[in-house]
Amino acid sequence: CDVAKTLLKSNNRQYQVYNVQDDSSKWVLHLMKKAGLTTVPQVFRPDGSHVGGYKELQQLLKEGPT
Repeated sequence: CDVAKTLLKSNNRQYQVYNVQDDSSKWVLHLMKKAGLTTVPQVFRPDGSHVGGYKELQQLLKEGPT
């Protein structure tokens, strides 16, 4: 997760973190389990569409502005 945050920062991208270990974000863990997502980080675009994990985020940023 830290590497994904560093990547976003280095590309001047804003992001929101939901830590599945925090009590206030347990709902995210529930949704991830329902969706069959078993690893973190999971990255989503501002419109809510799923990007994937770190490797997918890295590829998306290489492809250019979104």
